[in-house]
Amino acid sequence: MTDSAVEPHQTSEGLRKFLHIGMGFGALALARIPWRYAALICAAAVISNWLLLHRMVGRRVSRHERGWDVGIVLYPFAVLVLVVVFNWHIEIAAVAWVLMAFGDGFSTVIGKRMPVAPLPWNATKSWGGFAAFILFGGLAAFGIARVFGAPHDVAIAVALLVSAIAETLPLGIDDNVTVPFIAAAMLAAMAIKPIVALSSAPPIAWPWIVVNTVLAAGGYVIRGVDLSGAIAGWILGCILIIGGGPPLYVALLAFFIIGTLATKLGYGRKARAGLAEEKGGRRGASHAVANVGVAAICAVACWRGLGFVPLFMGIAALATAAADTTASEIGQLFGKRAFLPLSFRRVERGTEGAISIEGTLAGIVAGCIVAIAGTAMVAHHFRAGFIGSVAIYKSHVIIVLTLCAFLGSYLESILGSWNRRHGSPIANGTLNFANTMFGAFLFWVAWHWVPMFAFEF
Repeated sequence: MTDSAVEPHQTSEGLRKFLHIGMGFGALALARIPWRYAALICAAAVISNWLLLHRMVGRRVSRHERGWDVGIVLYPFAVLVLVVVFNWHIEIAAVAWVLMAFGDGFSTVIGKRMPVAPLPWNATKSWGGFAAFILFGGLAAFGIARVFGAPHDVAIAVALLVSAIAETLPLGIDDNVTVPFIAAAMLAAMAIKPIVALSSAPPIAWPWIVVNTVLAAGGYVIRGVDLSGAIAGWILGCILIIGGGPPLYVALLAFFIIGTLATKLGYGRKARAGLAEEKGGRRGASHAVANVGVAAICAVACWRGLGFVPLFMGIAALATAAADTTASEIGQLFGKRAFLPLSFRRVERGTEGAISIEGTLAGIVAGCIVAIAGTAMVAHHFRAGFIGSVAIYKSHVIIVLTLCAFLGSYLESILGSWNRRHGSPIANGTLNFANTMFGAFLFWVAWHWVPMFAFEF
């Protein structure tokens, strides 16, 4: 009598993609049902995909033997966020949804069957998959836009191209996050009617472009970033300068300096303890996009003239990134007691999601520095006449930005703690992108309740 061997877990990618693509047809329902009902259905789908889907169709739908993985849950969660955020322009949620379903779905299917050739910037992705994203994602996006009677052809074309490129980049962020949110951000920035005309937006500050080029090269020379990080950082820096002007770029500069110093400080000691960043602390393109991507989206909104608030939402995102990076690096170096963010149970330094008093205080200071730098530059450089005469209550703004940074970084600690308990299904880049998005969102919420600006038209 022999013991039966335990069969290894097998994933059916065909079943996964059938469900992934098939659910995209649900976007048609957004044209018929109230957005609140759609949000409730999405919330139910999040719970169902987490707890029930693998029991109904089998564990082959998951890439993990436990029966579910983060991508399955993130899909309906992403749609839920789109429906709630864009309930006033529900066609944006619909187009972003079908780009995720059909673009990303067929990209994987065709990319595996007819890869053609690997992409030069990511050998794990192919020209066949990229072309499939453009073809099937484009057909679905332009088609559903007609259903809603909101063509916005140029905006859809831009969103299609940008999200297709984002899907091919090795960002360490789940495609069910990058594709729909980047697509929705591009659509919102390009399709929604601007508050002011494009011709009245601030001119491009070319000297700052030169500064950005020098700093990107300098960051590579001093080994603060690798080549991909320098290129991605330069591109993102240019987007911030063109869209948000010097104020948003100064906030980025403050974050870069603080983050680099915090990472390099005591690197040898952190390395000996096994807590240091890989590659000598050099940050890559995935770090750049995860930490600055939300600010870049806000910069596009500024360029489109969608109001004054997106500028400070971008600063809030950068302040959150600075707070999170500094809290982690300083906490690992000087933190005496590490504990979990919800239970406050003592754990070892370096435990994912753990926080320390020293690291938390350092993170608050870092977020405050970015807030001060960005707010001071806004007050100095914002031209009267862009949206009228603007009075900024600087102390209120700085306090709110610092609080947003703290709460955003604390949220990442909570998510990181959850991530550790469940086998780390969420990539670190996804966590970083999420905390900056949360920091920006918190500022948008605070704007409705805290007096920070006065407008005179």
